[in-house]
Amino acid sequence: MKKILAAAGSAALLATTFLTTPALAAPAAGHPAVAARQVAPRAQASPRSTDRVLYDVDFFVGERVGATDVRKLRVKPQKAWDELHRCFNCSFPVDGAPKKFPTVNQYIKLKACGIGHLGCKNAPVRYHKSNSYPYTWFFLAQQGHFDGKDSMVRFRFYDDRQGFLHLKVYATVTHPTIPDGINKEFATMKWRSFAHILGMHLE
Repeated sequence: MKKILAAAGSAALLATTFLTTPALAAPAAGHPAVAARQVAPRAQASPRSTDRVLYDVDFFVGERVGATDVRKLRVKPQKAWDELHRCFNCSFPVDGAPKKFPTVNQYIKLKACGIGHLGCKNAPVRYHKSNSYPYTWFFLAQQGHFDGKDSMVRFRFYDDRQGFLHLKVYATVTHPTIPDGINKEFATMKWRSFAHILGMHLE
């Protein structure tokens, strides 16, 4: 019970810090790098010199049955892909996600929320299919995103040599308004939840 209360307290503190951290100043509109990015959105998730990697995490897809234990699934990535196309927001745990799987360049008004649906931060993105690997897509941040315009989060499903399904999430940021440690921890919790919820739908 003490461990559960401690974990809940840590999550609440993290969410509170995430929601109350002041935003950093936005880059000047006339900055050359900003002007260059506004010419056209990127078609592929290829980090540029102005981007930096925030995190690169990997989870087994499956029901979480303990703090570190997952009921791993021996299923092909296609099954996860099909489930998300059946109902995207049934598994994708971010407010504003559409029910239908996004189409290329679709604008989506996502919101990153700390506790429930309170104190959310705007996270508008556009969906793009990635050609780097099968069963991969990325969200490209739009103006007003708390990580900065043209930040990117890439999602990939793959199976390892033992046949277990994985979710790999890779993110780069341009002008984040949240301290890196808090931002990374919050995102890691969110994507771990994604792997858990999707896994429950695949069982």
